[in-house]
Amino acid sequence: MPRSVWCWPLVGAFTGVLAGTVFLILRALHVPATISAVWSIGIQVLLTGGLHEDGLADMADGCGGGSTLERRLEIMRDSRIGSYGALALGICLLIRVTALTALPVMLVLPALALAGALSRAMLPLLPFTLRPARENGLARQLMGLTRDQVLGCLFSAFCVALLCVSSHIALLTCLLALCVACVLRATAKRLLNGYTGDVLGAIASITDCVVLTALVAVWNG
Repeated sequence: MPRSVWCWPLVGAFTGVLAGTVFLILRALHVPATISAVWSIGIQVLLTGGLHEDGLADMADGCGGGSTLERRLEIMRDSRIGSYGALALGICLLIRVTALTALPVMLVLPALALAGALSRAMLPLLPFTLRPARENGLARQLMGLTRDQVLGCLFSAFCVALLCVSSHIALLTCLLALCVACVLRATAKRLLNGYTGDVLGAIASITDCVVLTALVAVWNG
């Protein structure tokens, strides 16, 4: 898995392009923007298996409902969703859907590609700078990431950003994505004493929302 991190942003961009294509096809068929956006985000979730959304919901439940480290990790492993997770998931999906409807139609593809790339580019930063919160789990496979592997991932994401938007917007969105990673890293370190796969999923989902929101603000400003 560590050897594949360089292409994660490319995979994210590809899923964003596919989701954006669904949106454009539906709009061409005169389907209202909101319905088209719901289908588009639904396809994107289907393509990724809802992995990141599941992580967001689990982290929200664990960090919101647990009073101790052990209890938080236990809640995050529970397959059931609680009120905090449901709220976080609902808000995340609403932001992504409404952001698509607020974007100019011709900018949907670059916006989804950029958000997909940056949301994946943030994932290796936590395993590179934090220890796993558990002694077992999928996230431990990312232990031992090298600096070159992390930089390769960030570089591929920045290349995607430059292809999608102008250089100053690319720089802005990259900085915002890094801010999200820093905040989630601090949260994971304080509440979980490390990272888990759910934390990585939460970073991807929240970064997606922040980048799309920023693009809406820039292009409608």
